Amino acid sequence: MGLICPKYSTIRSQIIRNINKQFSPTIKSFDDIPIESEYYKTKRNENFMIFKNTDLIIFQSPFQAYIFSNYHKNIFTDGTFYAAPKFSYQLFITRTYVGEFNMFYTTSISILKNKKQSTYETLFKEIKKNANKFRSNTLITTINFHCDFEQGISNAAKIGFPNINIKYCVWHYKRSLEKQKNILCYHEVKNNNDNLSKKKKYNNFLQFLEYFNKNYLLKYNVNNWNYYENIEHLSESYNSY
Repeated sequence: MGLICPKYSTIRSQIIRNINKQFSPTIKSFDDIPIESEYYKTKRNENFMIFKNTDLIIFQSPFQAYIFSNYHKNIFTDGTFYAAPKFSYQLFITRTYVGEFNMFYTTSISILKNKKQSTYETLFKEIKKNANKFRSNTLITTINFHCDFEQGISNAAKIGFPNINIKYCVWHYKRSLEKQKNILCYHEVKNNNDNLSKKKKYNNFLQFLEYFNKNYLLKYNVNNWNYYENIEHLSESYNSY
């Protein structure tokens, strides 16, 4: 399925139009999201809205819960702002790889009002509780948990899952560093070559190193960085555009 999906750049306008359309014009804030709705039913008439509070709403069908509970050696997560409703902060998904079919399956979709660690803790707690209905025992296998460089997410995952190995996504890390490098260094490097300019460039690069040290080296355990396990797989193919 991931191989035949269109690139985000080709459907961006359509997504934005759909975001601007509301099934119910009465939903203008997170609190207005109903507890029950016809849109919470699958084609089998199964309810897939499993949890809602003032900060979070979680969608997980019985099939998704089954996949999550039985194929949890690697859990992949990602958040996006593009497809999130206007009144929310983030659309957050979990995905699981099923080796028998060599495919990734989305195992939950959540809408978050904020990015507090407590919100992510509730999210993982409720997903795990719902998934445990579809297995005979609790999650005890060592889990590789793949996520962005977000301490709120990784800290919540450590609380929610036993025997967990955090694997931070190097794609987002690389993009963040590149963006900061361009802000601090790019124009000086491109437009100037005299000695005075070089001294300024050195200073700019020191600022970049300070940013790297503060935001990554001191905050995240290097053993959890996913650098040697390249993430160019189906689960994050949408990050290639």
